[in-house]
Amino acid sequence: MGKILGIMTFLIGLGLGMVGGAALLAYAYQAAGLYPPDDATIKFIARERGWLKEEV
Repeated sequence: MGKILGIMTFLIGLGLGMVGGAALLAYAYQAAGLYPPDDATIKFIARERGWLKEEV
């Protein structure tokens, strides 16, 4: 019974650690300004460089 409890505790800790680690990594990635640009930013850059010509 103690072995099963230990395994369950380990799996719960592993899951929480992975979720917490991923959240912390995503926060650090965004805080450093390394997050990928959204569609509006990509369109703005393309328009500024003359790559996107919108015919309206």
